[in-house]
Amino acid sequence: MKHLKALALCAIIALAAVPAFGAGKAAKVVVAYVTSWSRDIPDPSLMTHINYAFGAVSEDFRGVSIANEGRLRTIAALKKENPHLRVLLSVGGWGSGRFSEMAASDEYRALFARACRKACDDYNLDGIDIDWEYPTQSGAGISSSPQDTEHFTLLMRDLRKALGRKRLLTIANVSNAAYIDFRQCLRYIDWVNVMSYDMGNPPRHHSALYPSARSGWCTTSQAIDAHLKAGVPADKIVMGVPFYGRGKDNTGHYFRNHGNIGGSAVSEQWDEQAQVAYLADETGQLVCGFENPRSLSLKCGYAIDHGLRGMMYWEWSDDDTQHDLARTLWLSMQELRPVIPERRVLVLAEQGTIHQGFVDAVKAMLDSLAPQMNMRLTYVSSMKDIKAGVLPTYHAILQLNYPPYAWSDASARDFERYIDEGQGGYIGFHHASLLGDEFDGYRMWQWFSDFMGGIRFRQYIAATADGTVCVEDGEHPVMKGVPRTFTVPKDEWYTYDRDPRPGVHVLAHVDEASYTPPSDIRMGDHPVIWVNPAKKARNVYFQIGHHADLAHQPAFRQMLVNALHWALCDR
Repeated sequence: MKHLKALALCAIIALAAVPAFGAGKAAKVVVAYVTSWSRDIPDPSLMTHINYAFGAVSEDFRGVSIANEGRLRTIAALKKENPHLRVLLSVGGWGSGRFSEMAASDEYRALFARACRKACDDYNLDGIDIDWEYPTQSGAGISSSPQDTEHFTLLMRDLRKALGRKRLLTIANVSNAAYIDFRQCLRYIDWVNVMSYDMGNPPRHHSALYPSARSGWCTTSQAIDAHLKAGVPADKIVMGVPFYGRGKDNTGHYFRNHGNIGGSAVSEQWDEQAQVAYLADETGQLVCGFENPRSLSLKCGYAIDHGLRGMMYWEWSDDDTQHDLARTLWLSMQELRPVIPERRVLVLAEQGTIHQGFVDAVKAMLDSLAPQMNMRLTYVSSMKDIKAGVLPTYHAILQLNYPPYAWSDASARDFERYIDEGQGGYIGFHHASLLGDEFDGYRMWQWFSDFMGGIRFRQYIAATADGTVCVEDGEHPVMKGVPRTFTVPKDEWYTYDRDPRPGVHVLAHVDEASYTPPSDIRMGDHPVIWVNPAKKARNVYFQIGHHADLAHQPAFRQMLVNALHWALCDR
């Protein structure tokens, strides 16, 4: 979500929804692994295929056991929403055994293949994906035999016979293309999902596109080359990418889903040679390798340029709330060029009040910033029109002089979850702290008051006054490059029933002695810009924002740009 120069290198931004891929032989595929243990329901418009993980070889070697059968039925039912979607059962996974015994027996292979066909019939599936990790290998704690490679080919033959030609048969394979005789079994399978991830541990990347000083034992380009050399044609290779980062803590290696990448003790970096992102500690050492939209768009470009069948990822629920990684793959494959999706920003723009001049001036600023910051802005003038469940699709919410009342119950609850769960970023201006026991017939929104530091609006300078704002935390990202003091023209300078400082982190305050003309309406200690670090969402509130002249103040423009980058997680 960083690196704006990637826009020039990679993409023309897609502005509208895109149709599903056709079913032609040469159509690019986007294969999403969806797990039995997660709860997220994937968006069927962002993929061509779903591999449901996992089924397993039954204990008697004769059939297939399926984890969470109810969820599989739910996933298969998504085909009603997208008629082009195909759903497969993926059998296997790391540590899933009994393949070796099953594949070694003519009887067991035949019974297993029939069971796979029956599963397709029973659950309305479109095929089977075999994820045997790995033939001839016992590293995952499973049984193996030197004859596994030969038996794997026989298993593919028997599965194809049982499934017929109308159903899909795909496999997942390790990045180095080992353990399978592709030249013998390719006649039976539709494509190979190359697991080009988990190819290194910190301080090495696990999913680098190209070799670098930080890349692991293999890279994605090397994995594709290995499969080509093993005899797999390009149009039968599907490049795999991870939606999780591989990092480490004091106990060893662990995974982070994309939505939780980051932290205060690390910084995001870019490996120009490897063409992939990573997190570095204070010494500059790689502590977590991961993908972002920039790196995935480049991998999509590689797949397109090399004529690969498409892209695959593990797994849907590891994406962020806005599905940035899934959208990157989908848009890039649909456009047949690298695309970095826009960041969606919802702007609650108050209309028809004394703040209209300021609102219009900020909207003009936002519109000018949108192309260079890769933002798509949605302006609304009433939160009553926002449907339940829509807010999490936005990367940031900007409350542009929109008060904390006259919201629908559904939008208020969704907003609370959005902030509490860190589903996106937040920027609030001026009217957002107009909190009281009752305004225009609406009762106090206690959660929002607590979000603002437990305050209630008390008074304001009705005649407006210029005031000098003093920066307290110049190191905070929102205040970078902002002068230590600057003048805010013609503001109302709200006062509250209490100082918000104990409940928030103050970035700046106003010097009440500087009011011009002078005013007796004062708080004493008077914070005017703050963040609430107790909330997971990156958030900042600006009490300023009454008059249009503020939009022409360089310090204000710098803070707005900073706040947008910060709220959008431009690390």
